[in-house]
Amino acid sequence: MASTTARRRLDPLVRRDLILDVAARTVAEEGVSAVSMERLGRDAGISKALVYNYFPNRNALLSELLVREYQGFQREARQAKQGIEDFPTLVRVTTRAYLRHVAERGVLIQRLMNEPAVSSAIRSVDEEGRQLTVAFFANEIAKYQGLSLKEAAMAADLLMGLTGAAGDYLCRTGADIQELENVVVEMIMAALARLPVKGG
Repeated sequence: MASTTARRRLDPLVRRDLILDVAARTVAEEGVSAVSMERLGRDAGISKALVYNYFPNRNALLSELLVREYQGFQREARQAKQGIEDFPTLVRVTTRAYLRHVAERGVLIQRLMNEPAVSSAIRSVDEEGRQLTVAFFANEIAKYQGLSLKEAAMAADLLMGLTGAAGDYLCRTGADIQELENVVVEMIMAALARLPVKGG
């Protein structure tokens, strides 16, 4: 007996996210080389032609996936710092948010970033996000440590490198997140404490 239930059409944005979710899972589990438009269609339960309706080619799809992952992290970081006035707590919660994101999605992001045709898609998004983050932390460091805004921006930019290195270390070693968070926060706070204050 044939089913009388009509196949439900998905909203185009939902379908697009579904395809990206399937691609994310494939990259994380098997690497970028395992991704093909045909496989994504099969794994998403749609035709290869429909995948091409959403993404003109594999690199465009992978580039959009990388941008989506990066923007997801930016959202998490913004949410983590909302309403926090105490600077040491701000450093801790934003470090924690970053390390947790790396623990959950780091392999995926690293694999995508290692594809030259894909990583170029995120340069402008990454640069804009980095500038906004440096500006935010520069203001907070200037208030907390009594530095000029120029010195605080330099410190913020350099200390972001430390946090990024911690993310790389986490991906390579699978270190305990809490221990790594503690080390990073201690290093950041110790580095800031050693900087001379204005008029000091």
